[in-house]
Amino acid sequence: MTRSPRFRRAALITLGLVIVIALAAFPQLGPWLVVEDPLDKADAIVVLGGTMYERPLEAVDLYNAGYAPKIFLIREIPDWGERLLLERHIPIVRAVDIQIETLVKLGIPRDAIDVIEPSDNTAEEACHVRDMVAARKMSRVIIVTSMQHTRRARLVMRRRLTPVGAHVIMRGSKYDRAVLTPWWWRDRATFRFTLFETQRLLGYWIGVAD
Repeated sequence: MTRSPRFRRAALITLGLVIVIALAAFPQLGPWLVVEDPLDKADAIVVLGGTMYERPLEAVDLYNAGYAPKIFLIREIPDWGERLLLERHIPIVRAVDIQIETLVKLGIPRDAIDVIEPSDNTAEEACHVRDMVAARKMSRVIIVTSMQHTRRARLVMRRRLTPVGAHVIMRGSKYDRAVLTPWWWRDRATFRFTLFETQRLLGYWIGVAD
């Protein structure tokens, strides 16, 4: 079927508009991924997995400021080497053990730190957090993660925790060194994380990711 010159002209104009809009929005994509909620006192601070110290350090600051009496760290899923050593009954120091030791050195009481079971992704983390919140009858939790993970993490956490009556306060770690300016794409680490989060967020919206 032959398209008329008028149709082709309209299609080119539409394509041009889409390209212009995309180019205009691109510089704001990195900063757009960052969301935060007003801080308020909560039952616990939950640190999502993914960084060794960047996220836990934010939890330390929140605890010291009196926002919550407990910090929950999420245990990393062991790699095959760790599993092999555990099967051979060889003691190992896990990442979460080092994090706990560091938090204690920073003045957090050991009995104020707890650990949530291993999770492979944000959706699994949200399920474990939901189970913990429901079991302890918590009504409000502060979720700490990296800056550009906050928008997607808030969607996932609210989806799981709202049904059990828990309010989510999303908090990005100020120790995150992501570049949150219109020039974010010039920083390699920020560029990669932005594209990953955008892809996952799009998958969440269209229902192919959780």
